[in-house]
Amino acid sequence: MTDAPFGAGLQPERTLLAWRRTSLALAVGAMITIRLGAPTLGFAAGIIGIVSLGFAAAAYAMSTTRYRRVHLELTASHTLPGAGTQVALVALGVVLFGVLAAAWVIVVGLDRIL
Repeated sequence: MTDAPFGAGLQPERTLLAWRRTSLALAVGAMITIRLGAPTLGFAAGIIGIVSLGFAAAAYAMSTTRYRRVHLELTASHTLPGAGTQVALVALGVVLFGVLAAAWVIVVGLDRIL
């Protein structure tokens, strides 16, 4: 039996890959937002998409930094750092998508009504 605080199941590596997939999905959503929202919403869709793309890039970069920190902490001092910033970045990106989606529905709905 070992004194290691984690098993040999590669949990930090799986978490890193999960955060990377989430960040890449957010980036794809941001690019789709720019592509589909630009004809209807114009400049606002571009700004929201670019900001969301920035959040996705930051979350991707932070996932690697967090993985390195977690791996070092697990092998050295048996404590884990928090993950609040990554969660906040992804949540902000999703909220921006929601705002853009609501604006798109309103604009397209008003276009069809009028």
